[in-house]
Amino acid sequence: MTNVRGWVIAAAVFAAAFLIWNVLAAALSSLLLLFTAILLAAGLRPAVVAANKRMPFGAAVGAVFGTALIVFVVLGFLLFQPLGVELGKLIDALPGYASALQDQLAAAQRWIESDQTARQVATVLANSASSAASYFGPFLLGGPRLVATIIGDTVLILLLAVGWMLSGADLQRFTLSLIPPHARTDWSNALSEIGTKLSAYVQGVVLNGAVVGVAMGITIAVLGVPYALLLAFVSAVFQAIPMIGGVISGPIILLVVLATSGWTKMIVAMIVFIVVQIIDSNVLSPIIFGQRVQLSFLLIILSTVIGGTLLGIAGAFLAVPAAAVLQVLMVRIVAPAIRRAH
Repeated sequence: MTNVRGWVIAAAVFAAAFLIWNVLAAALSSLLLLFTAILLAAGLRPAVVAANKRMPFGAAVGAVFGTALIVFVVLGFLLFQPLGVELGKLIDALPGYASALQDQLAAAQRWIESDQTARQVATVLANSASSAASYFGPFLLGGPRLVATIIGDTVLILLLAVGWMLSGADLQRFTLSLIPPHARTDWSNALSEIGTKLSAYVQGVVLNGAVVGVAMGITIAVLGVPYALLLAFVSAVFQAIPMIGGVISGPIILLVVLATSGWTKMIVAMIVFIVVQIIDSNVLSPIIFGQRVQLSFLLIILSTVIGGTLLGIAGAFLAVPAAAVLQVLMVRIVAPAIRRAH
């Protein structure tokens, strides 16, 4: 009878775990949007706190998010519309650029035929570009559907962020009320630290991406390479993936420069790109992820790899802030509880 009961309990636990896994998998896209909204709310919280000193909290939230919406709309006219034009031109010209790129690589292969290292470098660039094209190609060719999806997700994220900001204090009080009184202080401190880390992360990522994107955009524009705004945007966006963002964006940028402007400008762009990445890795990233978010290099790499493996590009983007949350919970809650248990 005991064995039967044990088997029944084990089967129930397995069935519950399987059900929870399926529910989470089905709701994964919604959870990713929610976590992105939480990051947005954390990034705007300092502005809300500052505005709250002059007006009620609800009005401060409305003013800050209203300003953010206005900035987004203005950027849509000033930035996203030209980006869409450049993207459309690039998609239309892709067959010709692919042919030009093949000719460039064939000429380079004849020139460096005896150099095994150079051939390997060219092969890595070509494989990276092929992987990027296979991943992003279906999205880019989606056209109006892609634009509608982006706009819809952006509006949903904004609404979720507003809701999270307005209900965050009540949700925190409710969560703390479920925790034993002796542990509430630890949890309160942990939640406060999580908010601080996420805010610092969002602000740092925006600053980091802006610096790298502007540097690459100016370089490409000075070289006279087409699609300078689009390539700068690609560089800035992928810079949000710590440590490996440049590995993804670099081949895309360099191969576009090669296909449109030849080897000389591509080499100049590559030198500038490497210098920018070195400065970013040794100056900007340590300040953002080391001093402000206080994450170790190993944890950043490990979380990015795991997030990218499980959830693709979206997982890689969100892996580091998720790791920051887990680190705070481990250090402030789990580790002290284990020490007290001994």
